Amino acid sequence: MLSGSLQSTAMTIEDAAVLAKLFSHLRQRDQITTFLWAFQELRQPRCDSVTTKEAGIILCMTMEQSEVQQQRDDVMRAKRDMGKGILGGDGEDSPESPEWVEVKDVFGYSAEDEADNWWVQWGLLRERAKGTDVSYETLPIQVKTAVSH
Repeated sequence: MLSGSLQSTAMTIEDAAVLAKLFSHLRQRDQITTFLWAFQELRQPRCDSVTTKEAGIILCMTMEQSEVQQQRDDVMRAKRDMGKGILGGDGEDSPESPEWVEVKDVFGYSAEDEADNWWVQWGLLRERAKGTDVSYETLPIQVKTAVSH
């Protein structure tokens, strides 16, 4: 994430949500490596996408005075003057602006849903192929903690 990123805290919470969802299915030790690979597979594209989008937003909002900056501001003012939101599209053919689509991509994402989708598509398949009981009645793994002084 970029220094001062607006999304860094949200991304951390998303990471935790994905790990929690994946590890909620833990039944055997050999699943740990698989779940960590799944975490990487799910999170890397998301992190890359959000980082790229944030960089674009920063560049757009901190643009030096130029013809491009003036055009951006003129479009925003025209939409405001017509009573439209600045993130709205230009008409019936384009109901959403590309900026609004990016906002929806960033804020409409559900980390838990992505982890659940992975489990249904790949996790269950792998476990059933191994002959693992994937019922949720018992948890065969016991977590032991030790405190050393």
